[in-house]
Amino acid sequence: MKRRSLFGALLFAAFLVFVFCQPLSAGWIIKSKTTSEYESSWSKMYLQNNVFKMVDEDHIFILNGNTRNLTFINTKENTFWKGNLDDFKNRIKEFFGKTMNDYSAQIEEAMKNLTPEQREMMKQYGVNNPMLNKMQGTNAKKPEVEVIRTSDVMSIVKRSARKYIVKSDGKKMEEVWLAENMISKKDWNPEIFRELAESMRMGITSTEYEDADEYWDLQKKGIPLKTIHFTNNYQVVDEVVELIEKNLPPSTFLPPSDCTEVKLENVLQNME
Repeated sequence: MKRRSLFGALLFAAFLVFVFCQPLSAGWIIKSKTTSEYESSWSKMYLQNNVFKMVDEDHIFILNGNTRNLTFINTKENTFWKGNLDDFKNRIKEFFGKTMNDYSAQIEEAMKNLTPEQREMMKQYGVNNPMLNKMQGTNAKKPEVEVIRTSDVMSIVKRSARKYIVKSDGKKMEEVWLAENMISKKDWNPEIFRELAESMRMGITSTEYEDADEYWDLQKKGIPLKTIHFTNNYQVVDEVVELIEKNLPPSTFLPPSDCTEVKLENVLQNME
């Protein structure tokens, strides 16, 4: 059972990309491994001069922080879509807006045959369901997020990392081992990733702690070399296992030459 979609992986990548960019610096190749009791996976990130590419088993994502251009590539289907972030935000709002309207109509039709007790159960289920809240005209409750800096320090890939604890409504969600004070603000703006996240929500109030200001502020402090996610009754671990510094040719950040360009709708339908 996969814990994260492509976009979830991008949020983790947002942590990494923020700190490995310096003026006219050589490029970086950052390899990470994700493990749980169910499976393991990998991802590799290439970064140079405010442009980055993330690669996993099924996808490639390229984002140019200077031009705001982005490219989604489905390596299984050998297809890609390329466009500007501003166009992407408008198009995704249209796509998911139509999807939500269709889903809302289906729910409305299904509820016609529900008993009062079943309707009440549906209402209770919707308390923490942003989609149902949106359709019912109510707002989901934002979680209270707390980020705690501890005194624990350890060495990971020959770098010093400090332990942070992330809590949501009092429950521990993550332990983050962060390499602090390695940030060059003028070379990378992580808010572009936040724009992506917010565009995916279409104005729906998020109940995810990862969308909170406190959580985004953490990535401004350094690079997470290891993150333990506490999910229900099991744990998922993201860990940087290799760092390589080298100059990367411009072709690194281009889609494969044999890929076929498709409409954005094709990419969105295969986002999971």
